[in-house]
Amino acid sequence: MKKLLIISFLLLFVMNANSQNKKKYMPFKHNSLWGVVDSTQNTVIKPKYKRIRILGDLDYVALDNELIFDLEKGTQQKSPGSYITEIMVNNQRFYHFNNNKTSVLIDLKNNEKISLSLHYINFENINLLDPKSKIENKYIVGKLDYDSYILLQNTKNLPAAIAGKFAEPDLIFDRSSNKNLYFTATKNSKIYVYDSNLKIVNTSLDEDKLQENLPKLAKKANSEEVRQRCFICAEVMGQGTFSEDPVLPEIFDVSYKANRLLVVYKDKQGKEVDVRPYQTFEKGCGYLDGVTFGKNLLL
Repeated sequence: MKKLLIISFLLLFVMNANSQNKKKYMPFKHNSLWGVVDSTQNTVIKPKYKRIRILGDLDYVALDNELIFDLEKGTQQKSPGSYITEIMVNNQRFYHFNNNKTSVLIDLKNNEKISLSLHYINFENINLLDPKSKIENKYIVGKLDYDSYILLQNTKNLPAAIAGKFAEPDLIFDRSSNKNLYFTATKNSKIYVYDSNLKIVNTSLDEDKLQENLPKLAKKANSEEVRQRCFICAEVMGQGTFSEDPVLPEIFDVSYKANRLLVVYKDKQGKEVDVRPYQTFEKGCGYLDGVTFGKNLLL
């Protein structure tokens, strides 16, 4: 009896897991234009959009900055602007959109909106470890222009964490743990180093001087060695789109492999065509254990 209960529980767990991963709708491309089909391959949105963006863990698609389609519910809404990236605010996923003059953050799942007073061209979450408490303090870097940034507190009103704008942000991390310990910002031709509580712990006149000070910063954080991490190199620019042009699919599968979204189409001759939308440094294209679309379970 006990064994039967365990088996029943496991079956229920698997059924629930598959139900949670089930995708009822999926984008497709035909004659270089994008649309949406359901799991029975019926066309829900005719292919008329030139550009597609994936939001979340394949939760939504943005079509030509005009339409947002919910791939779980099958609902659609007008896009508030051009989709840029996603950002975690107070442990809640928001999507960043821009129109001509303003920026807005929207939690599509909970229908929550944060209107911003400035126009941002990008956002990035950063964590800074306090070596004493072992707590990671969370902040957001907002990019305003080519080399103009501000640091924000990770709360829904997004107040400034340090005064004024700065250039050339960078991170200094502990080599053994790979945790960020310091944040650096250039102001008035000086490089300021902030700890996890945003206290200025070092000021350098140039990059060479900062490199000389790294051993001191390591000692201050009880680290054997610290190194610089290029913040700009890891920035999320979010410009990827699907690049291939397969025929209208009869069957197709969707999965995540090696941190890349992979769509496999089968053409009319049964030949498989792999479409890799974009290599994702873009947040929101993470790993999934499995996705069910129609009768196809992808692991």
